[in-house]
Amino acid sequence: MQLDKKKLTNKKMKQIFKSIAAFALVASLTASCSKDETTPPTTTEVGAPTLTIVLPTADLNLRFNDIATIKFTAAPATGAKFKSILVTRKNLSSENSVKVYGDSVITLADSLSISRTINDSVLSSIGNVGDKFIYSITITDDKGKFTTKTVNLNIKDLYTSGQFTIGSQANTGVTFQNKFFGLNENAANTIDFFKAGVATPPTTTASTADSMTRARFFGNSNKIDFLMFYGANLTGLYSPDYAFGVGQGWATEISSWLTPLNSTIFKNPASYNLSQSEFAASNYNVELAIDAIDFNDVATNQKFVYNLLDQKVIAFKTAKGRGLILVVKAALNNISFATFEVKWKKN
Repeated sequence: MQLDKKKLTNKKMKQIFKSIAAFALVASLTASCSKDETTPPTTTEVGAPTLTIVLPTADLNLRFNDIATIKFTAAPATGAKFKSILVTRKNLSSENSVKVYGDSVITLADSLSISRTINDSVLSSIGNVGDKFIYSITITDDKGKFTTKTVNLNIKDLYTSGQFTIGSQANTGVTFQNKFFGLNENAANTIDFFKAGVATPPTTTASTADSMTRARFFGNSNKIDFLMFYGANLTGLYSPDYAFGVGQGWATEISSWLTPLNSTIFKNPASYNLSQSEFAASNYNVELAIDAIDFNDVATNQKFVYNLLDQKVIAFKTAKGRGLILVVKAALNNISFATFEVKWKKN
């Protein structure tokens, strides 16, 4: 009987030890799981580079042959290095995109900031007046993170003819047509010279006298915006629809032109204040001056300007545009020539 009690006691002890061992195992596993859930591995996320456009502070509004200046600063995030800088220029009218600037700076130290100034010459070969462009500046780091910002560029519509000479009404030879001129039909930086005449040419072949003109035949009166005449009032510029008296000025010539004639408005030089040096040196000043002209002030509008002197600046408006004419050199008599320069904007 005692032996049975001893066996029973041993059996209970074994069961207790097994229970303790099982509890210890469960506790160990629970502790292990709990530890894994509360202490996950940590990683540091590196942010994208910072990029600040310093210049320009607004959209660029330039003319061809101006310089587009873009200045920016940039810095990689802590723990990253720069990899590259890329600046491109896209013409929105043609979708052409070209590289303006590229720089590999992978060797720079962590978090080192940089500053760059890009000067891009805006040449007429890259587009047309009125086109819009976008400069894109992209900063990339060695983690594959990048930041891009853009600068808008608008090409303004100031056209410049350069100096040109037109010559005397007494000359009926090759330069006859060079007394009548107009703003270019396609708004190019040129002035077109015309022999007006009648609609039908006298022969089927363009004459030698027309060889300097863009239009090879007569019937060009609707393209003419200015008449140059030297007479009792010395060198003068007239609107094609100016009412010359019978036998005066270009009255006889104009009588054969197609109608309606173009109408040009002038402002008296005395009412306009822009020096020759400002006209020649600064398109910016010229454009501001053109924008400030009040052609709604009919009291100072006129169909002619005469008694012109060297270095005078004349304001005008036609159906095509408005602008300024510099009298570089006035004609001395009816057998000499005059030199002008025109800067204008489309209406």
